[in-house]
Amino acid sequence: MKRLLPFILFFWVALTVSAQNEPLFIFEQFVNAKIHFKNRSVTVAPMNYDAVNDKMFYKDKGNLMELTNAAIIDSIVWAGKRSFIPHTGGFMEQVKMGNGTVFIHWHIKNVNVGSRGALGMVTQAKVESISVRAMGVFSATDATSQSADVYQQKNANEYYLPIEGKLKKITTKKHVLKLYPQHKAAIEEFMDKNKIQMTEPLSVLELLNFCMGLE
Repeated sequence: MKRLLPFILFFWVALTVSAQNEPLFIFEQFVNAKIHFKNRSVTVAPMNYDAVNDKMFYKDKGNLMELTNAAIIDSIVWAGKRSFIPHTGGFMEQVKMGNGTVFIHWHIKNVNVGSRGALGMVTQAKVESISVRAMGVFSATDATSQSADVYQQKNANEYYLPIEGKLKKITTKKHVLKLYPQHKAAIEEFMDKNKIQMTEPLSVLELLNFCMGLE
């Protein structure tokens, strides 16, 4: 899997923040990226992607600015390796793999897990169970804020495969099997053998690369 995914530079963490819509960024720091416009002009700026609010931000003279007018943008490329393109409601990453290309709409959902009580304990949980394994993202604010509401992050990524000229969305195992019904047995065997988890992006990319290699 490492051989197939050398572009993945971030790590996996479970994060807790104290406000529902606090931004969580793909990169630990704002990194220079090239913005390629559809009119073929190029601009360079320190940029980062907020995976909670699906917004692209850049810094201009120390000020944090939201990138708008996505319709005029062709792509945004970091260090010539990671490429994002406009997508409905935000941006998605274009990932070239051994057997084809996968598009990822990175997204994190904030799930309310209760209220902060005495001594910082969380009480009155509002959900029975949640997944807190999320992609490596970084809070824009201090996670020790004293807000009463406490949220945890749940991976809600969407994956897309270009099939017959259209992008097919994948979020579950059912979606994968529907796209490759003739290979159901092989896919299920691969998933069992490699312990594929649809909540873990690296695991999903490994699965989709396998599927694209099926004949």
